[in-house]
Amino acid sequence: MPRIIIGVDGSERSEEALAFGRALAAAGGAHVTVANAYRWEPPASRVGGDAYVEYLRHDSERTLRETADPLRDLPGLELRSVPDRSPARGLQSLAEQEHADLIVVGSSHTGRLGRVLPGSTAERLLHGAPCPVVVVPVGCGPSAGRGFETVACAWDGTPESEMALVAAEDLARAMGASLRVVRIFEPQFYATPPGLGYGYPSLIEGVRQHAGQALQERLAHLSEDVEAVGELREGDPRHELVRASESADLLVMGSRGFGPLRAVLLGGVSGPVIRSAACPVMVVPRGAEATAVPAFAHIAAHAADGEPA
Repeated sequence: MPRIIIGVDGSERSEEALAFGRALAAAGGAHVTVANAYRWEPPASRVGGDAYVEYLRHDSERTLRETADPLRDLPGLELRSVPDRSPARGLQSLAEQEHADLIVVGSSHTGRLGRVLPGSTAERLLHGAPCPVVVVPVGCGPSAGRGFETVACAWDGTPESEMALVAAEDLARAMGASLRVVRIFEPQFYATPPGLGYGYPSLIEGVRQHAGQALQERLAHLSEDVEAVGELREGDPRHELVRASESADLLVMGSRGFGPLRAVLLGGVSGPVIRSAACPVMVVPRGAEATAVPAFAHIAAHAADGEPA
């Protein structure tokens, strides 16, 4: 049974994360764990000792009861208080214990509206999570009146982007949304070779046409029951994907950072994008074939049948 973990702290950003997680769970009958990961220190290092630890636990449980109340009708709902010196690490550990298929969190409450700040719990969670992670900016979730009409996916033919596209296709099917596959062409990547001279523009045009053709060929292999279009953009991938997020309800990306397989690690593109995106962003781990994608396929299949998962 697919398991979604929603990280909450009682703030407005928690409401957005809950709304997103609820929408996805309702689409395919996935079970939900609402978790409050709170910062904890050993009693010996704190004034008040055991009494202070007990206070933190009770406060966490109260936050969970109040925050998760709108989800009380979901089957399989669980509430978990997670004490850890690092809230992000606490959520990662819980995801491993629960064999979670997805973690949903809100963005930072400070800085620009809805943006993820470097060093925040959301960003720390995006380094090492054992399953896909969705970060929902404040003001961009279903509770803000936005449905899930368009799922966008960054694709460039790499294995990481292929995994992201498979997950995005299944999610679009589950949510009854259209799919927009975005490929970025970078002319600046091709520095003018010495001696090429006037032949350089024709080289760039040839590469641009090849990128567009590859995109169309990939679209041809998508499922017929998902309305899909391709979009070839030109420029810096970081800037273009942020722009693409402005007209999408979810942006799905692969994890390009190098490290352990099946762990989210932000790369040079995904990191800046998720800090500035205008819609929820999902990052799919490298090597996610064995864990994440089958869960999304499960949700999509049962949503299509109109049956609980």
